[in-house]
Amino acid sequence: MPSPLATLLFTWAAIYTYVGAFYCVLHLRRPTHREYLAFGLGCLGLAAFALGSALGAAAETLRQGTFALRLSYVGGFATVAFFCDFVLHAAGKRSPRMLVAVYVLSAIAIVADVLGLLVDATQQAPARAVLGIELTPRLEPVLTPLGAVLLSAGTGFAGWAVWVTARAARRVRELRWFVLAGACVVLAGALDTAARIAQVRTFYLLEHAGLLPVLAISWVLLRRFVRTADELGRRTEELRRSYSNLRVTQEELVRNEQLAAVGELSAVIAHEVRNPLAIIKNAVSSLRRPTLRPTDRGVLLGILDEEVDRLNRLVRDLLAYARPVEPRGQPVHLGRLVEEAVETAVARHDDPSSIEVKLDFERCPTIQGDPELLRQAIANVVDNALWAMPAGGTLEVRGTPAASRPRSVLLEVIDTGEGMDALVLQKARDPFFTTRAAGTGLGLAIAVRVIKNHGGTLEIESEAGRGTSVHILLPVDRPSSVPPPPEDP
Repeated sequence: MPSPLATLLFTWAAIYTYVGAFYCVLHLRRPTHREYLAFGLGCLGLAAFALGSALGAAAETLRQGTFALRLSYVGGFATVAFFCDFVLHAAGKRSPRMLVAVYVLSAIAIVADVLGLLVDATQQAPARAVLGIELTPRLEPVLTPLGAVLLSAGTGFAGWAVWVTARAARRVRELRWFVLAGACVVLAGALDTAARIAQVRTFYLLEHAGLLPVLAISWVLLRRFVRTADELGRRTEELRRSYSNLRVTQEELVRNEQLAAVGELSAVIAHEVRNPLAIIKNAVSSLRRPTLRPTDRGVLLGILDEEVDRLNRLVRDLLAYARPVEPRGQPVHLGRLVEEAVETAVARHDDPSSIEVKLDFERCPTIQGDPELLRQAIANVVDNALWAMPAGGTLEVRGTPAASRPRSVLLEVIDTGEGMDALVLQKARDPFFTTRAAGTGLGLAIAVRVIKNHGGTLEIESEAGRGTSVHILLPVDRPSSVPPPPEDP
């Protein structure tokens, strides 16, 4: 059964292991904070040191005592290296040469310890009385001169780390408790080292004093956590207020944009309506003349019909453009839908026989969308393509799986018409922009809205005198933006 001292040292080893594992895991979640890793590894080294001391306290043979002492030295030198590394990060100091020196020293000491150069395993340290008191001897080997030098050097580096922390504590008050705890550990390590060099087997202090800096550093880091959490809370509240102010500002901007759009729309509508009304008024005034010839009357009546149709188209397109676009998702075969739209548009052409139509939808999959809205959008695009070929030409429409976007369809409408120059191409998708005498300038704008609300895009490539290509990209799976109607019970 282990002695009370061994049981206590096993308890310290368990505590150091838990703290070290906690901060190593914390470093994995916050890799930018290297001090967490240094402190965690230092605690694990301290756990190995305490475990070796516990095994030494429970050793029954010199061989067991030698193994326990070597394990303690491995953990102790590792603790010194990681302790100095943590101190430099916590104090905000950059001493790469000293840090390299302490790591090199620890590595040399650990290798020498593994090779059995720090202790003489063939000789047991004698028991000596301290202040006339007979102490219970530990089964420990004798420390070699190399071991004494390396232990003294390790204690010196630990003292240097405490001195660096003491200088930094002038700026960071929370490090003062850590300086006090570190000084106690360095003093305990110096006393233990002196006892081993003098071969005085006494009650060693370092295993127990190591708990002081662990508690002090944990308190410092926990205070930083609390301070960071408070700062994060304040920043979050500031961000929430900024977001609220930004939302109010954005709503005001949207209202201003809406008002500006309404003003622009009103001006465009007034312009588009005023011309047909002026023509209608002049025609009506001419019809009232008693000397009007029957042939002139027929011409004037034809003008009235034409202008009324123009106003009717304007109103129809305005309603289509202003109406919210809410596609209902259902399976749509683009091939059949495009074929219907092309047939309708070609039938309205002045000379349908002059248009050569080429359709290719062999590899086009079925998509989810609103067939009526898509038919209207594609018909508008095709109608523009046919209007650009007054003397006839070739209209090619093909649908293929999109290479640039998975689960999407690329629909291409290509004509051999007049094409567009750079200025017209730039404004082609703007509402009310048209180069057609009888156009409203809303056909392509409506198509863009429909395609966009289906989750797609519409791009135009054109060159004056060489025709135009319209590329429509539509997703295969597009959820409906309007819930389906309830089923009948």
